[in-house]
Amino acid sequence: MVKITHPLFGKEASGMIGPRLTYSKRSSGQQVRIQKAQADVVTAGRTTQRDYFIEAYEKWNSLSSGEQAQWNDFID
Repeated sequence: MVKITHPLFGKEASGMIGPRLTYSKRSSGQQVRIQKAQADVVTAGRTTQRDYFIEAYEKWNSLSSGEQAQWNDFID
């Protein structure tokens, strides 16, 4: 949730607007910065884990509702 304590263009605005825009007070003065999103780096390990997850997801969806219920009862 956005929490701005003072007017946006005031001398003491601080807080975030959305996931990227940040208002803060620094010793050098008021600062507004945009935080960049981290890149989704594709590595061999990450690709392998994603493939495992996709395979498990597809196998789960290939089960009938009765088989899924049996697994859910087993897990609980």
